[in-house]
Amino acid sequence: MAQLFGEKDTEQFLAHRVKLVTRRARAQIPIILPSDVAKLTRHFLKHKVTGKTGRKDRIAIINKLIFWSTDQEINKENVDSYSTRSAIIQTLLNVIFHNSLYEESELILNSLQSIVFSRVTYIGHKGEPSPVVHDVILSAVSQLLVRHFSEIVRLRDQRIDKLTTIQLIKELNKSKGGTGSLAFSGEIGHKHDEYRHKFPLSPRHVFLLYRILEHYTFSAWPDSREKALSVVNNLESQLKTSLKSLIIKTKDE
Repeated sequence: MAQLFGEKDTEQFLAHRVKLVTRRARAQIPIILPSDVAKLTRHFLKHKVTGKTGRKDRIAIINKLIFWSTDQEINKENVDSYSTRSAIIQTLLNVIFHNSLYEESELILNSLQSIVFSRVTYIGHKGEPSPVVHDVILSAVSQLLVRHFSEIVRLRDQRIDKLTTIQLIKELNKSKGGTGSLAFSGEIGHKHDEYRHKFPLSPRHVFLLYRILEHYTFSAWPDSREKALSVVNNLESQLKTSLKSLIIKTKDE
């Protein structure tokens, strides 16, 4: 071969062949489809939370879904990866989130930071490139914030009702010549209960959700901007106050 093509060209050819063989020997990057996401979701729901193995497997499934949604190589390999990422976000923030333990829900919410802000687009800016995925993210974030603030309103009304009841009992006891002591105490919150309610969310996560909304109000995609602004306007209409001021106040408390 060296006699036909020359020593230098032969060396380059052989070096190229070595690289080609080495690349072929590597494990192929998998093509992840929405059906794979659905399969993992079913497995997550089947695992029992009463045993260590089941809990460990559930955490592993969440981590795998997060990895699938953020890994550059996996998403680059599949031209329809946006549909897979949409399915992942949909299942993480809906089915899995609402069937998760506290530790699992914390992992999901913490992953939003990397899912929304870590990907790099073709123009070099960080962020999720697909407007289709933007829509799914915004819908999920909107639902979480609505449930968060709805729970805050419910708890506020509940406290008002309890205080009113306590005051009535106190006045009734006084009228009967009693000491006016309270008939019952407020509910005790179990801060470390892994089965505790997910709402209201922590101030840190509420602020992250707001950052995501704010991020998309400046999106390069007009549809994403309009969707984000619509979500903000709808929330402010329901809350009857500025969302930004409310979020900042919550964060500072």
